[in-house]
Amino acid sequence: MWTSTAASGFGDRMIMLAGLTLLGGMIAGVDSTSTQASTQFWFFAPYIGFSMVGGWLADRVPRKWLLLACDEARGLILLLSCLLVTRMTGSAAIARDAVWFTVPGFEIECYQHWKVYASLFAIGTFASIFNPTRNAIIPQIIPASQLTAGNAVVLVINVIASQIGLLLGKQIISQEHAGSVQTGLLIGAAFYLASGIFFAFLQPTSTHPVPRSPDRSWGEALAYAIKHRCVVILIFLNILVWPSAAVVTSALFGLGKMHYRLAGDELLGHFANLSITLGVGMLIGAVVVCVIRTRQESPLVYLSALIVAGMGVLLLATVPVLIVAYGACLLIGISGNVAIVCILSLLQSITPNYVRGRIMGLNTLLNTLFSVATYFAIWQLPDADRNIVQVMLVLGPALMAVGIIGLGRYLISGIMPNRTANAIWRVNRLLFIVWHRLLWIGRDRIPRTGPVILVSNHTTGIDPMLIQAASPRIIRWLMLTRYRFKVAEPLWSVIKPITLDLDGNDLTKIRAIVKVLRSGEVVGMFPEGGLQRTHRGLQSFQPGVAMVAKRSEAAIVPIWISGTPQRRHMLWHFLQPSRSVIRFGKPYHVDKSRDSRWIMEDLRQRMQQLAQEAIDHRERKFSFNRGMADSERPNA
Repeated sequence: MWTSTAASGFGDRMIMLAGLTLLGGMIAGVDSTSTQASTQFWFFAPYIGFSMVGGWLADRVPRKWLLLACDEARGLILLLSCLLVTRMTGSAAIARDAVWFTVPGFEIECYQHWKVYASLFAIGTFASIFNPTRNAIIPQIIPASQLTAGNAVVLVINVIASQIGLLLGKQIISQEHAGSVQTGLLIGAAFYLASGIFFAFLQPTSTHPVPRSPDRSWGEALAYAIKHRCVVILIFLNILVWPSAAVVTSALFGLGKMHYRLAGDELLGHFANLSITLGVGMLIGAVVVCVIRTRQESPLVYLSALIVAGMGVLLLATVPVLIVAYGACLLIGISGNVAIVCILSLLQSITPNYVRGRIMGLNTLLNTLFSVATYFAIWQLPDADRNIVQVMLVLGPALMAVGIIGLGRYLISGIMPNRTANAIWRVNRLLFIVWHRLLWIGRDRIPRTGPVILVSNHTTGIDPMLIQAASPRIIRWLMLTRYRFKVAEPLWSVIKPITLDLDGNDLTKIRAIVKVLRSGEVVGMFPEGGLQRTHRGLQSFQPGVAMVAKRSEAAIVPIWISGTPQRRHMLWHFLQPSRSVIRFGKPYHVDKSRDSRWIMEDLRQRMQQLAQEAIDHRERKFSFNRGMADSERPNA
């Protein structure tokens, strides 16, 4: 996957630079923005007709052989493209002399440029089949927990290869020397032909999350997409992102001419340098995605990224200062790649394997359809070098508006009773998933309805927020009145803790808790009554849980928290990053015939069993990693 992804990025960049040079895109007096858009148009136009074919094939034939065939075909096409320039000398620009084709009944006038466009169209045809197939096979070779990071790595490799292609291409390909184009095409073809073979050794899993369907038609895929609103939204966001990228990449030539008065090889160098800066930004964006490593709250991430991308587009269009242009490209690259990876990973993860190829094909078709339309519009835009700035002045605010509206709508949705509570819950989840690398196991064991008591060990001051971030239901936590500080009253009004006095009547406390449970809510309790802080051994339990469970008839779900910061001072519980893990035990009801001491001992044993599972998991993981390291030794 990595080698072919690298070859795709490198080869595509070579054919793009070669095509642009053959069309005379760097010659003074030629509309470079329009010419660049024309190469992109003819490269991506086949996606309209073949993306869905690629998705259909990906669900019917072995995906790795389909990928291999696409790479080998592209290599052969690049070799054939070399014939365009075999006899050319001097300038690399193909003459615009008209060629007449006689068809029965009438004649067709065509320019020599059709040869370049035909080559781009042929390469794009196999790329349009390759793309949805690759997106469909990635979840078969990357675990779901690492899917976002895996997509980021694959895209990073593509970006790195593209930048190498740009750096090498601008050194090899020159507008003044036709032979340089042939050299670039031969190098690109060699990469395709050599790396495509590696797909023969790919070993994807053949698991299917749901039974195979006998219906492999496109009607089934469309029905699935329409039925699942999330799929439609994610495809719409892709439709927004890729045409925006088309505008930005096409505008680099026009901005170079209008803002900095460049032409010829200087203009090509300017385009390459800004494109490389975009690529570096994408690399940084991939690192950001890997660090964030969350699918649960990825809408917060990619909607924020759209806002930042819109700001970068406005800066690039309005400030004619070279250092600002580089900064804007870096910003666009970072935010754009964050949005692309998050949207793609979420779409892959929510789509079952049996229909994933066709959904990926549909996604590719629609976003490419709008991208091709964008390229065509820029290609036909009068005085495109100048007018592309006006397009960017509309695009920037549009991206920001979609991001702001989407972010606002997402923040106020959720499990909480009001908008403010939902916004706090969303931000809380993202914070603990990212900073504390929160992982939960067995969350589905929490009953979806009815009274539930969540009983957990108490390790740090962030435990309630960790558990709430993992829980699909609102939790009412027990809290001593003396800790209900006035300064945090807005927070208390949102989470509505059950406040108790330390010296109050025990029966009154129990009645207050039972009343909440009988209304069908979830109550969180820490039976130890104090923090473990610097150790992770269970302290003695207070008997309140048993009495509450017997009176309320609520289900008990034991919880074990591990991996939280082992620091004495409360502030470090929030500030120190960690790898926190929450394990949910099986729900059960207490035996009313038993006394409180027996019930508490039974609960203690269940929690200790969860603790042992956490220890066993760590040991297995350590043994696996150690075994992997040993296997890499020469004498292993």
